[in-house]
Amino acid sequence: MHETNQHRPLSGIISVLQTPFTLAGEIDFESLAKLIESAIEDGVHGFLAPAVASEVGKLSPIERLQLVGEIACVVNHRVPLIVGASSDNPEESQAMAARAIEVKADAYLVAVPLALYSQADRIVPFFSTVAPECDLPLVIQDLEWNGPGLTLEMIGRLKEALPSLAGLKIETVPAGPKYTAVREAFGDDFFIAGGWAVQQWIEALDRGVDALMPESSMIRVYAEILARYRDNRRDSALELFRRLLPVLAYTNQEINTSIAFFKRLLVRRGIFRYDVMRTSSFAWDEYNSRIADELIDLYLELESEIL
Repeated sequence: MHETNQHRPLSGIISVLQTPFTLAGEIDFESLAKLIESAIEDGVHGFLAPAVASEVGKLSPIERLQLVGEIACVVNHRVPLIVGASSDNPEESQAMAARAIEVKADAYLVAVPLALYSQADRIVPFFSTVAPECDLPLVIQDLEWNGPGLTLEMIGRLKEALPSLAGLKIETVPAGPKYTAVREAFGDDFFIAGGWAVQQWIEALDRGVDALMPESSMIRVYAEILARYRDNRRDSALELFRRLLPVLAYTNQEINTSIAFFKRLLVRRGIFRYDVMRTSSFAWDEYNSRIADELIDLYLELESEIL
């Protein structure tokens, strides 16, 4: 278990909280609180928010600050909290990092702006602008949907330039070999988490990642898989994971399908009142809604078996 400076260890399942909305499109804080309580009861080890699965790109700066405050209040230090502070604008990231300090979060996360992957000389200056304003542990989100992300040489430069850098959330293609390469290059104390590559979760565990950062609607099954693996029952963990794979394969088609599906699941579970999204690039029709409901039935069956 790897620690981030003097803050609590980050390990296990650190899930990204979805943002529920009312029919009027406003944040539904009552449903958000129910999601937090459900995830804690189901065995989550920490939270990350707001991030991509939180529809963070559709939240205003004021809403982001308000959301973090509400999450911190409900979590109340029962599990670690990582505040999502990503923005292409370093001043906006600084404001979110300051909010992380205010709510006594355990760390904050900032993604590499997508444009900077092709402008490597700007990466260290960008993070050097963000990090000095906050002495909390920093986790960099290395997210390149269809690419290899940061090079080991660049990660080394960032580690040298940023004393508060605790580790990476690696979401690149492929992710598995990069987990191992980063671990071998930077040691056991460097925090490594996986996210979008949840379909390769058992491989990630075999490679020694510290945490998985999935969404928050399927914590009970995620927690059971991890518990079996940590109990040296890898075969049993793999069996349960493979039964979940159809859900993961469907939801990992693209990010808006993923967000829509898990909100639909949260409504079925009675946690969210509505599955409202702020994006206009996804719509349910008779075909994808039927498949989604069949997969939700599959998930709920797995959950009931665990109970």
